[in-house]
Amino acid sequence: MSLAMASENDNLKIVQVWHGGKFEKKLREMGIYKDSQIKVVKNDIPGPLIVDVKGSRLILGRGQAQKIMVEGSEDG
Repeated sequence: MSLAMASENDNLKIVQVWHGGKFEKKLREMGIYKDSQIKVVKNDIPGPLIVDVKGSRLILGRGQAQKIMVEGSEDG
C-alpha cells in the first residue's frame, strides 16, 4: 500500500519508492529508503503526513506519500 493510505501510529517498512531520480535522492537524504523503518505520527486526509524517521519528525506531502510503498513492520 502507499504511505498515504497508512493510519496514525502505524509502524512501517519502506518497500519501494516510485519515480526515482531527484525525488528518491531527496527521500534518501531524509532517511527514507528501501527497508527503512518509519512511524506515521499524523495523517490528516487530504493534508500532509507527519512521519517519524529515526527519531526525527518529517512532513511529507500527500503526493509524495503516494509514491512511497510500505508494508507493516515486524518491529512494530
